[in-house]
Amino acid sequence: MEGIREQLVKKPETQSDRIKTYAVLFGALLLAILIVMIVNIVFGATMILIGLLVAGGILYGGYWLTGEFNVEYEYCFSGGELTVDKIINQKRRKGMCSVNLRSAERFMKAPASLPNVTEINACGTEFEKYAIEYSDPKYGRSVLVFTPDEKMLEMIKPYLPRIS
Repeated sequence: MEGIREQLVKKPETQSDRIKTYAVLFGALLLAILIVMIVNIVFGATMILIGLLVAGGILYGGYWLTGEFNVEYEYCFSGGELTVDKIINQKRRKGMCSVNLRSAERFMKAPASLPNVTEINACGTEFEKYAIEYSDPKYGRSVLVFTPDEKMLEMIKPYLPRIS
């Protein structure tokens, strides 16, 4: 059963992500106000426009940094190969891992943790968590924890060892 299937999963927003977002926005606002005040005190009203431009750049930079917490995972299955990419702020893509399912060691419902493995977490909240244990040339024994939908599960199961 050859085919191509893609699935997009949004990373759940955590309390830590919200705190970081507010901290970045508050820090950018505080720094922008500080820059405008310093420019006004040191150079007077003649250079206030430059101070406002720098402050605007700082505010934009803070807004841009908050986009780093908007993360999605894309699972792409094609010909026995499962590739997982991390998409940041719907603009940048970073490859997380690529697993040849025929050489996977184990397929299981996601355990709490496994000892002495590199864990790659690419989970959403919509579906049940599963894990694929495999050997990575760079990281050694690795486990991919992900949340496939039913169609993705149907496509990858023939290539995997039985569920444990």
